[in-house]
Amino acid sequence: MTTKTERINVRCSEDSLKLLRDAAELQGQDLTSFIMGASLERARAVMAEERVLRLSPAELLQVESALESEAGVNPQLAALVRAVHGVQHVST
Repeated sequence: MTTKTERINVRCSEDSLKLLRDAAELQGQDLTSFIMGASLERARAVMAEERVLRLSPAELLQVESALESEAGVNPQLAALVRAVHGVQHVST
C-alpha cells in the first residue's frame, strides 16, 4: 500500500458536506475514503478518455466516413472463416 503523505484541502458548502458525509456513511466508508475513491475513479476515466479520444478533425471525419459506409467483405477474414468452418465439419 502506498504511504499517504500528501494533503488536499477542499472548501464546500454545508449542504455539500452533509451530502458527502451521508453518502460515505451509506457506503460504510469514512469521508476521506469516499471522496478519494470517487475522485480517483473520475480522474482515471478522464485520463482514459483523453488517451483514447484524441483525434484530429481529419481523423474524426475518417472515422465517421468509415462508420457510414457499407460493410464490405474482408478477404482474409472470409478465408479464415471458411478454414475454421471446414475444420469444424471435418472433426464433428
